[in-house]
Amino acid sequence: PITTTIILDTGAPEAPILDAVLSPTNLSPQSLSGTKEINSSIWINGVEAVPLDSSVNWSYSFNLSEGVNNISITSRDVAGNESTALATTIEYDPNIYVDTTNTSGVEDGTQTHPFNTITEGVSAVTPGKSVVVAAGTYNEQLIINKSITIQGADQESTIISGLEHAGNLITIEADGVKISGFKIDGGSKTDVGIYSDSSSSIEISANIIQNQQDSGIFYHRASDDYPSGIYVHNNEICYNSVNGIKVTGAGSGIIESNTITKNTNGIRTNDSASLEVKHNKINENSSAGILCQDSSFLLIWDNEITINDYGIKVGVQNSDTTNPDIGGGAEDGVGQNKIAGNKSYGVNNKTTDNIMAKYNWWGDAAGPKYPYHTSSSGDWIYWSETGG
Repeated sequence: PITTTIILDTGAPEAPILDAVLSPTNLSPQSLSGTKEINSSIWINGVEAVPLDSSVNWSYSFNLSEGVNNISITSRDVAGNESTALATTIEYDPNIYVDTTNTSGVEDGTQTHPFNTITEGVSAVTPGKSVVVAAGTYNEQLIINKSITIQGADQESTIISGLEHAGNLITIEADGVKISGFKIDGGSKTDVGIYSDSSSSIEISANIIQNQQDSGIFYHRASDDYPSGIYVHNNEICYNSVNGIKVTGAGSGIIESNTITKNTNGIRTNDSASLEVKHNKINENSSAGILCQDSSFLLIWDNEITINDYGIKVGVQNSDTTNPDIGGGAEDGVGQNKIAGNKSYGVNNKTTDNIMAKYNWWGDAAGPKYPYHTSSSGDWIYWSETGG
């Protein structure tokens, strides 16, 4: 008789060895590597990652999910026996962190080892993610050329300073940019706090924007072929030498719930720009609270427009065709503005068109006073240069 001996391999291979992993990390995928028994394969979370081979070394590029990644690694031999599991965790946060106080010399943009400049954070972050900035003063000019969020700790303690710079303090060159939680202080050196030319879907919120030689925010679009413009809300925009907010070209957007004070002009529009201006406090600007020129259009409602020289100035010459809706106009605006206490005029219209400004409060229940309606103690209103 022929005798055959069958040896059943039931012995599991040794558990693989994993080299040190980087955690927390903002990089994905991460290369996992280590050693294993010869003639074995590597399985990660129950899926074959490295096929069976005779090498003792292994490596695999592992795609991380945002948050904590629990990773189980085993080896399997040719008979299918599986080793005990080696377990590790990797925390993945794709956002980039910045802290000016990090002087350790170790910087990778994680919360543990943040960069110490915002510029480094902008360079490292991937589109759609955030640069999270700790409190401190950052003396740098920023160029934002990708769709990201830049988030400061708060508007009092996180300062982007222009004391050492000229030109624009922040320049936006991409769509879908959000800036929030900063004091953007030009130190009366920089021209514009936040400048954007031909970008769309820009959101600027919860900042203090002050001390620019020209404008706190300057937004321009060459054409109107874009889905959305600029959204400026819940900011304090003050002490800028020319304009708090200036929108030109075909720029459009919403200006909402801001305090715009102590500029020359609070809000200014030129060319064919269009804005909805609502829920703002626009006061103590040395010229106009709102100045609209050329063929620009504004829907102005539910604002407090007080203690400026001009509350709203419509046009600077009679060839201007701007015709804002201050209430009851082309957009059936609801008005509801408080236009009172302005030094020269509540509304001054230099165009040849009549301006609709119904449903507003003029400082007196009787309504506005103008040359042919002298019984009211409210603000004077000139609908045109001739008082008609």
